[in-house]
Amino acid sequence: MRLSDLSDIQIDALREVGNIGASHAATALSQMVGKPIQLSPPTLDLIPQKEIPRALGGPEQLVGAVYSRLLGDIEGGMLFMAPRDASLALADLMHGREVGTSKSFGRDEEALITHVGSILASAHLAAVARFSDLNVLPATPAFALDMAGAILDMATAGVGLKGDTALLLRTNFSDEDTSIEVILFFLPDQDSLDTLLGRLGVV
Repeated sequence: MRLSDLSDIQIDALREVGNIGASHAATALSQMVGKPIQLSPPTLDLIPQKEIPRALGGPEQLVGAVYSRLLGDIEGGMLFMAPRDASLALADLMHGREVGTSKSFGRDEEALITHVGSILASAHLAAVARFSDLNVLPATPAFALDMAGAILDMATAGVGLKGDTALLLRTNFSDEDTSIEVILFFLPDQDSLDTLLGRLGVV
């Protein structure tokens, strides 16, 4: 399934869900760090789950990732990912430090990226729930630093995902000096995706 398979109403609804989720996440993150953090309106596409590593530069690309299983009316997961250097830059941005200060992942960096990924996933799912009238929440998030292909295998095998389609949302975290691209993958199983798109089709 691709965006070209969807109706104009469904596409507009998916875009609006992404925009609202990014706006809510930006507000929460700004409050967390005490300064304005902007998130650009996400670009989106529907891609096969097996192509997720390619979106990050290939299956061997080292990435920081935060995964949450979905709870409620939709089964699947949310996967926040950024290349290692971008993840470290994001940690610096959220700490108010000069980008490039962090050279490796310690406990603080892992906790911060986990929190950021969780906020972004929760904000997006809140927008999904608002538009679709479905009950959906993220489970406790988990952080991993590994190759993109290995993380995808772990995420899909760990919860037995049966879907084959991912909604890819690219957005940029920025302040007055820095812009950092990250990707959020929405990974519903096929039945849940059909249910969601059906709900969005009548918005």
